[in-house]
Amino acid sequence: MKRQEKIEARLLEMPLYDYAFFPVKDIIFTQDVRTICAMNDCGMYGRRWVCPPVIGSIEDCIAECQAYAHAFLFSTVTEVADSFDLKACVEARGDHEAITYDVAQIFRQETENPLILSTGCIPCEHCAYPDAPCRHPERAFKTIESHGIMIMQMAAQQGLDYDCGQNIVTYFSLVLYNL
Repeated sequence: MKRQEKIEARLLEMPLYDYAFFPVKDIIFTQDVRTICAMNDCGMYGRRWVCPPVIGSIEDCIAECQAYAHAFLFSTVTEVADSFDLKACVEARGDHEAITYDVAQIFRQETENPLILSTGCIPCEHCAYPDAPCRHPERAFKTIESHGIMIMQMAAQQGLDYDCGQNIVTYFSLVLYNL
Protein backbone atom coordinates (compact mmCIF):
# COMPACT_ATOMS: atom_id res chain seq x y z
CA MET A 1 0.00 0.00 0.00
CA LYS A 2 1.36 3.42 -0.97
CA ARG A 3 1.83 6.06 1.73
CA GLN A 4 -0.99 8.26 0.40
CA GLU A 5 -3.38 5.29 0.43
CA LYS A 6 -2.26 4.40 3.95
CA ILE A 7 -2.90 7.97 5.12
CA GLU A 8 -6.34 8.02 3.52
CA ALA A 9 -7.29 4.66 5.06
CA ARG A 10 -6.30 5.88 8.53
CA LEU A 11 -8.17 9.17 8.07
CA LEU A 12 -11.39 7.28 7.32
CA GLU A 13 -11.36 6.20 10.97
CA MET A 14 -11.39 9.82 12.16
CA PRO A 15 -14.57 11.78 13.01
CA LEU A 16 -14.11 14.30 10.19
CA TYR A 17 -17.09 16.10 8.70
CA ASP A 18 -15.61 17.00 5.34
CA TYR A 19 -12.18 16.91 3.73
CA ALA A 20 -10.21 17.40 0.54
CA PHE A 21 -6.75 16.55 -0.76
CA PHE A 22 -5.27 19.01 -3.26
CA PRO A 23 -1.92 20.45 -4.39
CA VAL A 24 -0.41 23.26 -2.31
CA LYS A 25 -0.04 25.28 -5.52
CA ASP A 26 -3.86 25.72 -5.44
CA ILE A 27 -3.72 27.69 -2.18
CA ILE A 28 -4.35 31.41 -2.63
CA PHE A 29 -2.27 33.51 -0.24
CA THR A 30 -3.00 37.12 0.65
CA GLN A 31 -1.51 39.78 2.89
CA ASP A 32 -5.06 40.87 3.76
CA VAL A 33 -5.59 38.04 6.23
CA ARG A 34 -2.34 38.80 8.06
CA THR A 35 -3.34 42.47 8.20
CA ILE A 36 -6.55 41.39 9.95
CA CYS A 37 -4.40 39.27 12.29
CA ALA A 38 -2.37 42.36 13.20
CA MET A 39 -5.57 44.13 14.27
CA ASN A 40 -5.51 41.67 17.18
CA ASP A 41 -9.25 41.01 17.46
CA CYS A 42 -8.46 37.67 19.13
CA GLY A 43 -6.03 39.27 21.59
CA MET A 44 -3.24 36.81 20.77
CA TYR A 45 -1.13 38.80 18.29
CA GLY A 46 2.39 38.95 19.71
CA ARG A 47 1.37 36.94 22.78
CA ARG A 48 1.82 33.30 21.72
CA TRP A 49 4.55 31.20 20.17
CA VAL A 50 2.21 30.23 17.33
CA CYS A 51 0.96 33.70 16.39
CA PRO A 52 2.35 36.60 14.39
CA PRO A 53 4.69 38.36 14.49
CA VAL A 54 6.59 35.62 16.39
CA ILE A 55 6.13 33.06 13.58
CA GLY A 56 7.82 35.29 11.01
CA SER A 57 6.77 37.58 8.20
CA ILE A 58 3.93 36.74 5.87
CA GLU A 59 6.55 36.09 3.19
CA ASP A 60 8.30 33.59 5.46
CA CYS A 61 5.00 31.84 6.24
CA ILE A 62 4.03 31.62 2.57
CA ALA A 63 7.47 30.23 1.69
CA GLU A 64 7.10 27.69 4.50
CA CYS A 65 3.79 26.52 3.00
CA GLN A 66 5.12 26.43 -0.55
CA ALA A 67 7.91 24.08 0.51
CA TYR A 68 5.25 21.34 0.53
CA ALA A 69 3.56 19.70 -2.44
CA HIS A 70 0.37 18.27 -0.91
CA ALA A 71 -2.45 19.68 1.19
CA PHE A 72 -5.18 18.07 3.28
CA LEU A 73 -7.98 20.34 4.46
CA PHE A 74 -10.59 19.00 6.86
CA SER A 75 -13.43 20.20 9.02
CA THR A 76 -15.29 19.10 12.09
CA VAL A 77 -18.75 20.22 13.09
CA THR A 78 -20.42 20.42 16.46
CA GLU A 79 -24.03 21.22 17.24
CA VAL A 80 -24.44 23.78 20.00
CA ALA A 81 -27.61 25.01 21.67
CA ASP A 82 -26.79 28.60 20.72
CA SER A 83 -24.06 29.55 18.26
CA PHE A 84 -23.70 32.86 20.12
CA ASP A 85 -22.73 30.97 23.30
CA LEU A 86 -18.98 31.61 23.32
CA LYS A 87 -18.30 28.94 25.97
CA ALA A 88 -19.97 26.23 23.86
CA CYS A 89 -18.04 27.34 20.78
CA VAL A 90 -14.74 27.28 22.70
CA GLU A 91 -15.53 23.73 23.90
CA ALA A 92 -16.25 22.70 20.30
CA ARG A 93 -12.94 24.25 19.26
CA GLY A 94 -11.18 22.17 21.92
CA ASP A 95 -12.76 19.04 20.47
CA HIS A 96 -11.63 20.09 16.98
CA GLU A 97 -8.06 20.67 18.17
CA ALA A 98 -8.01 17.21 19.80
CA ILE A 99 -9.01 15.70 16.46
CA THR A 100 -6.41 17.88 14.73
CA TYR A 101 -3.77 16.43 17.04
CA ASP A 102 -4.84 12.88 16.11
CA VAL A 103 -4.76 13.76 12.40
CA ALA A 104 -1.34 15.37 12.91
CA GLN A 105 -0.07 12.15 14.46
CA ILE A 106 -1.09 10.21 11.34
CA PHE A 107 0.79 12.61 9.08
CA ARG A 108 3.79 12.71 11.43
CA GLN A 109 3.99 8.91 11.28
CA GLU A 110 3.50 8.66 7.51
CA THR A 111 5.36 11.75 6.22
CA GLU A 112 8.38 13.79 7.19
CA ASN A 113 7.82 17.04 9.11
CA PRO A 114 4.29 18.01 7.99
CA LEU A 115 3.06 21.54 8.67
CA ILE A 116 -0.13 21.55 10.73
CA LEU A 117 -2.23 24.73 10.63
CA SER A 118 -5.43 25.05 12.60
CA THR A 119 -7.42 27.42 14.78
CA GLY A 120 -4.45 28.22 16.99
CA CYS A 121 -2.90 26.85 20.09
CA ILE A 122 -5.08 26.04 23.12
CA PRO A 123 -3.36 23.49 25.40
CA CYS A 124 -2.08 26.07 27.90
CA GLU A 125 -4.20 28.55 29.78
CA HIS A 126 -1.22 30.95 29.66
CA CYS A 127 1.39 30.70 26.92
CA ALA A 128 5.02 30.61 28.06
CA TYR A 129 5.88 33.23 25.42
CA PRO A 130 8.22 35.13 25.63
CA ASP A 131 9.74 33.91 28.90
CA ALA A 132 10.18 30.20 28.17
CA PRO A 133 9.98 27.70 25.31
CA CYS A 134 6.64 26.23 24.31
CA ARG A 135 5.55 23.58 26.80
CA HIS A 136 3.64 21.49 24.23
CA PRO A 137 5.25 21.94 20.79
CA GLU A 138 3.57 18.78 19.46
CA ARG A 139 0.15 20.42 20.08
CA ALA A 140 1.12 23.99 19.21
CA PHE A 141 -0.57 24.58 15.86
CA LYS A 142 -0.16 27.88 14.05
CA THR A 143 -3.32 29.39 12.61
CA ILE A 144 -4.32 28.98 8.99
CA GLU A 145 -4.97 32.71 8.74
CA SER A 146 -1.54 33.65 10.12
CA HIS A 147 -0.09 32.14 6.95
CA GLY A 148 -2.15 34.41 4.71
CA ILE A 149 -4.76 31.80 3.80
CA MET A 150 -8.40 32.81 3.50
CA ILE A 151 -9.96 29.66 4.90
CA MET A 152 -13.57 30.22 3.81
CA GLN A 153 -12.48 30.94 0.23
CA MET A 154 -10.23 27.88 0.21
CA ALA A 155 -12.96 25.66 1.66
CA ALA A 156 -15.40 26.81 -1.02
CA GLN A 157 -12.75 26.35 -3.72
CA GLN A 158 -12.30 22.74 -2.57
CA GLY A 159 -16.05 22.06 -2.37
CA LEU A 160 -16.19 21.87 1.44
CA ASP A 161 -19.17 23.12 3.44
CA TYR A 162 -18.41 25.95 5.80
CA ASP A 163 -21.93 27.08 6.66
CA CYS A 164 -23.54 23.95 8.03
CA GLY A 165 -26.63 25.63 9.42
CA GLN A 166 -27.90 27.39 12.49
CA ASN A 167 -26.25 26.40 15.77
CA ILE A 168 -23.62 24.29 14.00
CA VAL A 169 -20.03 25.32 14.63
CA THR A 170 -17.55 24.43 11.87
CA TYR A 171 -13.78 24.44 12.36
CA PHE A 172 -11.04 23.76 9.81
CA SER A 173 -7.47 22.50 9.93
CA LEU A 174 -4.92 22.21 7.14
CA VAL A 175 -2.04 19.75 6.83
CA LEU A 176 0.75 20.42 4.34
CA TYR A 177 3.07 17.52 3.57
CA ASN A 178 5.46 15.87 1.15
CA LEU A 179 5.41 12.19 0.24
